[in-house]
Amino acid sequence: MTFSLFKPTRAKVEEFLSTAGELNYDEKCGTRGLADEEEVSRLKSKGYRVCRRSVAIGEGWSDYRRAVAKLKQWDHIQLGWTTVVPDAPVKKGSDVCLCARLLPPIGAWVMNPLNTVYVETKRTKVPLLNLVPILPLGYNSSRFSFAAGTKKGHLLAGEERFSVSIDKKDKSVTYEISSLSKPAHLLSRVGYPLVCLLQSGFIRHSTRSMARKMRREKPL
Repeated sequence: MTFSLFKPTRAKVEEFLSTAGELNYDEKCGTRGLADEEEVSRLKSKGYRVCRRSVAIGEGWSDYRRAVAKLKQWDHIQLGWTTVVPDAPVKKGSDVCLCARLLPPIGAWVMNPLNTVYVETKRTKVPLLNLVPILPLGYNSSRFSFAAGTKKGHLLAGEERFSVSIDKKDKSVTYEISSLSKPAHLLSRVGYPLVCLLQSGFIRHSTRSMARKMRREKPL
């Protein structure tokens, strides 16, 4: 974690990433199980704060593909007071830095290192076409998701998952953020209420931004 009065340059971020350590938490891929209440209870007993928020952002396969493309390009992170460097497409195992401005628009910038711990797409087919699974036809639902895990040097310890799904019944498209986290630095322990406030603010802003961008950019 490094603070800066000005928005960090790409060169400064890349230098910072080169010195970042390994993952700083013991629940790698833990965001896969946040739909399970027992798993959530277990994580909370270990000190993790669990958050989940979802928003409807469209309808139909066209909207689903557009939303997935946005996730792969980190568009859901580009909020003005948060950005990701490098802004290369999402890839499992890649390191990125989340640059966030504390108390925007006047606060300092902080750099937090992340690693993309998994990227996955899960699909279901209509029952008849399940007999021929090798054919990329007849999907009636799909979910694309990936998770970013915190590395040593991050204010927090944990993981955040971003996903887009299309419902098999009404074809509604949903964007969801889910996370597990706990303090990993003296500053985040002392100022944990503020850290939680910023984290919740990011989740709200990201979901609203995705919904707004999808509406604004919807083809005629």
